[in-house]
Amino acid sequence: MTDVRAEVARLYEQHRKMRYPNGQRGTEVAGVELILVDADAAGCVSCWLKSRDDLDDHVLWWAPRCLDDLRKVVPVFADPRSEYYRPYAVHYYGRLLRMVQLITLELVAEVA
Repeated sequence: MTDVRAEVARLYEQHRKMRYPNGQRGTEVAGVELILVDADAAGCVSCWLKSRDDLDDHVLWWAPRCLDDLRKVVPVFADPRSEYYRPYAVHYYGRLLRMVQLITLELVAEVA
C-alpha cells in the first residue's frame, strides 16, 4: 500500500467514525447540497481505496467535482463572519476535502 493510500485509508476510517454535522441535512451552502457532497466524496474515496491502483471511471468522474464543491463549502464554514460558521463542519468537510485532494493528486500522477 502506498503512503498516500495508507493516509487516505486512515483518514477515511476516522471520517466513518464521525457523526454527520447537526443541522446540515437538506442544507445548501455556497451552491452545494451538503448531504450529496458528503455521500459523493465518501463514495469516491471508498471506490478509490477498493480500486487497487486501477483508474476507476467513478473516481475519475467524481473526484474533480467533489474537490470543487468541497473547496466552496469548507471556507464558508471556517469563516467566523459567516452565518454558516461551524468549527465541527470545518473538521468534517475538511477531512473529506483532504482525502479528495490526495486522491486527485494520485490520479494526476497516474495519468502523467
